[in-house]
Amino acid sequence: MSGPKPTPTNLKLLRGNPGKRALPKAEPKPRPITPTCPDFLNEKARRIWRGLVDELDVMGVLTIVDESTFAAYCAAYEEAQTLDLFLNEHGLTTVATSGYVQQRPEVAIRNKAWDRVAKFGAELGIGAASRSRIEVKKQDDGSQDTAAQILSVTSGGRQS
Repeated sequence: MSGPKPTPTNLKLLRGNPGKRALPKAEPKPRPITPTCPDFLNEKARRIWRGLVDELDVMGVLTIVDESTFAAYCAAYEEAQTLDLFLNEHGLTTVATSGYVQQRPEVAIRNKAWDRVAKFGAELGIGAASRSRIEVKKQDDGSQDTAAQILSVTSGGRQS
């Protein structure tokens, strides 16, 4: 299959289905249960998880089956941050044994980590472009029972 990955139906609904294409009728619908933070994430990645999980839940884009994607996002984000701190301290270049100045290997590793952050974030609706196409309707009574009660599905960019 060629071309870009299809946009998840939930994100199409949140964005108002701008292409006006028919939505899948028999698409699997995972339970809207917020996944728990996996034990294998280190403490820094767990902090990233805890900092974002509630917002993603409110947005309605995180379900029980998204645990691995969100865990990969948090791990990549932590790795990129750690490498940025290292590079801030040690610089982007080093002197090779031959005497030439060269880029540190950590620069390429850091860049790949940030690429993974962007990739996994796009799958979850994280990022400025994704947020700009999602509208969240605030409830009058302030209750947050379920994400379905909080989110309004827009049609052609107009709120219903």
